[in-house]
This record gives sequence, structure tokens and C-alpha cells, in this order.
Amino acid sequence: MSRDYEYLLGDSSAERNRLDAQASLWDPVSHALFDRLRVAPGWRVLEIGPGTGSLNVELRRRARRPVDVVEQSPSFCRSIRERWIGDGLGEGRIWESTLIEAALPVEQYDLIFARWVFLFLPSPEVHVRALMRALKPGGILAVQDYFRDTFTLVPRPADWEALLAADYRFFATEGGDASIGTRLPLLFEEAGLEVGEIVPHVKHGGPGSAVWQWLTTYFLGVLDRYAEIGPLTPDGASRLAAAWTAAARRPGSLLIGPAVLDIVGHKR
Repeated sequence: MSRDYEYLLGDSSAERNRLDAQASLWDPVSHALFDRLRVAPGWRVLEIGPGTGSLNVELRRRARRPVDVVEQSPSFCRSIRERWIGDGLGEGRIWESTLIEAALPVEQYDLIFARWVFLFLPSPEVHVRALMRALKPGGILAVQDYFRDTFTLVPRPADWEALLAADYRFFATEGGDASIGTRLPLLFEEAGLEVGEIVPHVKHGGPGSAVWQWLTTYFLGVLDRYAEIGPLTPDGASRLAAAWTAAARRPGSLLIGPAVLDIVGHKR
């Protein structure tokens, strides 16, 4: 497995803005997961790929102590450190590296959490085993990641199937899987984790809604890149963008997002 894969979406200011908007939409779903897990004061927690850090703040608040981080973006690491200033909980440890390069301690964590990380990772089974080793006996690995196949625009444009295929190919260029959420339960079991729950979440919305804005910002932003890898063509991308824009003016249009799965594993 190559260790030189990159975060495909980068850490530009535009991407940071997109992530912040996405977090405002999806953080309540993660908070509900933390409620079910009963994250409590004193827990030792590791977050993988926190991005700009909104959930890191929440995990620190619940654990009432520093939360460690694996984050390969120097820009995102700066954001994390800025968020740590002033809450009185101290600094956690940051591995500023890819997950596979992080020398994680053995049997240290009560909870390891990752949201929208595994879809980017090559050889996910290797990463699951590494995280399982870092859990204390009885510890929890909680992952939120995608099942992309629920994603659609209603009415559905003619080039939609090509878009979906290009979406999968885009994440596969660095060895990832856009629907990794559907594979993770088995990977958890193979690593020796007991799967506790799998909970799906699907958001939908019409023109002008937060869901519409979330999906439109991402997919129209990557259409040109998708057209470079196929099977979506440049002409198809142009037709799709025009159909999407027209749909935004039609009150009866609906965007249904890709499902996010909560997958929870317990170390025996």
C-alpha cells in the first residue's frame, strides 16, 4: 500500500468553507451518535481526520479533557490548535501525518471516532486493525461514512448514471471507496471488533434548502474533475450542470443525498 495518497479535495479556503457548511448540517447527527455512545468525562478520545475541528470541540466538551488527533493537513492542524486555545482543557496530541504513518499508542483509547475519512483510504482493513490495536479493551471504534447509492436528483437528468460512476472512480483514484460504509461492518468483524449498531441517515431538500446547497456546492464544484476521469464526458458535465441549474428554478425538484452510516464496533 502506498503511503503517499493525498486528500483528494485539498485544504483551500473554498474547501474549508464547504466543510464548515457541511459540518453545520451534519454535526447534530454526530452529536446524537455521541449521545448514544454516552461519551463521558474522563474518556480518552482520538479523532481521525477532524478537518477544521467542529466535532473535536464537541468531543473535548464531553470528555472534559484533550482529544488527540490524526490530521495530515497542516492548515487543518492550525485550525485545531486555534480551537484549543481558551477552553482550559489543554492541548491534545496531534499526529500530523496520514493515519497509517501515525505511531498510535497501544490500548489507550476509550473511543476512536472518524467521520468521512475511510472513503479516502486505501486498504481500509489495515487502518481498521491499526485503530483496533489503539483501543482499550471495551473501547469503541465509531465511524460515520457513506453509502453513496441513495444520491439522486428528482427529476433525474439523463447523464446521472455517468455522474455516479465518475463519483466512484474519483475516490478510487487514490485507492478509496465512495461507499465504504457498506464494507466497514465486515472489516470491523474481521479485525476482531463486535459490531454494535449500524444506523443510516439520509438528508433531502428542495431548491434553496441547506441540503440543496450542500450537494450543489460539492458536485457542481467537482464536475470538471469528474469529466476528466469518465465515464462522464465534458459535454455530459455541461448538460448536467444546465439540468441542475434548471432544477433549482423548479419548485418540484428534490435532491436526495448519499446516506451516511453510523458504524459502531466494540473491542472485546
